[in-house]
Amino acid sequence: MAVIFKLKKIECKNHLLRNYCTKLTALTKQTKYSIVIRKCITSNILRFRSDITKSIDYHIKTDVPIHNKIEALRRDISNSIYHRLGQHSNCAKYFCSGSKNGETNLVPEAERTGIMADMRNIVYRLTINADSLIENVDNNPCEQFNLIINKHIGAKRINFTQGHNYQTRVEAAVVAYNSKNYIRAVHKKIMTKSPGKFGKRYINNIERIRNKTITRRRKLFDEGHKRTKPKSKFSGPDVDYGLAEPLDNCMPIEELERKKQLFINKLINVDREQLENKTREQSLNPDWFVERKKRLTASHFGDICKIRSNTSCRKKVHNLLYKFGTTSKEMNYGIQMEPLARSVFETLIRVSVKLCGLFTDNQFPYLAASPDGVIDENAIVEIKCPYAAKDSSSAVEAVQNKMLQYCRIDDFGKIVLKKEHNYYYQIMGQLRVTGRNICYFVIHTNQWTDIQIIHFDNVFWDDTMFNKLKIFYLECLLPEIVDPLYGKRMLISDIREPEHILNAQKKKKN
Repeated sequence: MAVIFKLKKIECKNHLLRNYCTKLTALTKQTKYSIVIRKCITSNILRFRSDITKSIDYHIKTDVPIHNKIEALRRDISNSIYHRLGQHSNCAKYFCSGSKNGETNLVPEAERTGIMADMRNIVYRLTINADSLIENVDNNPCEQFNLIINKHIGAKRINFTQGHNYQTRVEAAVVAYNSKNYIRAVHKKIMTKSPGKFGKRYINNIERIRNKTITRRRKLFDEGHKRTKPKSKFSGPDVDYGLAEPLDNCMPIEELERKKQLFINKLINVDREQLENKTREQSLNPDWFVERKKRLTASHFGDICKIRSNTSCRKKVHNLLYKFGTTSKEMNYGIQMEPLARSVFETLIRVSVKLCGLFTDNQFPYLAASPDGVIDENAIVEIKCPYAAKDSSSAVEAVQNKMLQYCRIDDFGKIVLKKEHNYYYQIMGQLRVTGRNICYFVIHTNQWTDIQIIHFDNVFWDDTMFNKLKIFYLECLLPEIVDPLYGKRMLISDIREPEHILNAQKKKKN
């Protein structure tokens, strides 16, 4: 079986904190916010940084597991902006001793003007990098070593720091710029005559190359001639080359089936409760990434269930196992807004939402799900914070203006999730895997919050989802997990194609 692991990048503490202070300083330049709050931030800019560093120093010395240190540090980082603006209700005893005499709580004013939301967004980057900050390391040694290297090999391995070397080269650049012909100008000044045969040949060659380059660049912006990029067709390696040949030494089918069964048995023997506990914080927890790579998670159920019988599964397998995670402003917005959306939901429904990790199905351990929260033993919460609808005034307006493509308005004027959308498949999978019957589907923006109650549909699960998920995992994904072929030549075409897909493709051609 292939060893599945995840490399972790440790961010430099100095760069994170400098970026933090830079963004806070930039925030004080926005005159739409209260001058009192902006002056408070400016006068305490270094204290915002020291609040973080002191918390790091404290948690490094505590004798608790590393994940507890990270969680506590995240709480302190999130609370640090409130502490510095005079609200100490959530400050730990080791962090501060409470309000000072005459201190004003500026948080209500900051919330009213909107600057607090921007500050939360700025501090969020530190929060998600708490696992790097707890390491308390920087790249100063690398920077210092690089400085020494550059001193001795700057640009073309020239030591510019000795004997007016740098100044001389700057002056030469001025001559070249003003005369447009550096060699001829310097040669005539020093030798009182023009360059010789080889010098002139070199100058002419340089001039010819420059003119040719200018002509080529002008053609790029010629409005009279529209440049069209020829369409390139690529359908894999050429059959006349070795890469098109099938892989050698592939695992025999009997051995592959044996390894697949061993892997399934290992998943069965995993303690489900312990797995859920150790993968909490989800995307902020490295274990969450490792464990979900071994399984099929609910966020992909919709795509998999909609794959046609004759469509190759190779690309999907590659994306699940090898593709790097992508980020966007929409995703970052959703992540930043989720805690606030959860808090609003708890206030509206008057319930407590418990954060959770990775759940696995009690019958089919290769199916997994990570809801945004659970309520008691019968309900889960799934939260969406759509960036496209962030400025809409109501949920109905957002749907009518096609900002929420996954919802529609029913005959009673209510917002409902479309059953054909991938989110519905995701929720059905989450309910099945967690063993719960109700999902609170929360759509939240700063202007409005819409809550839908979705019940588990056992018929939909059995008829539309389960068999397709089972076949995809056992025949498409699992073989690549236990015996990876992609890594041998980095070709997607090397990933195994199940027999039933090959037969469907042949049937379609005939």
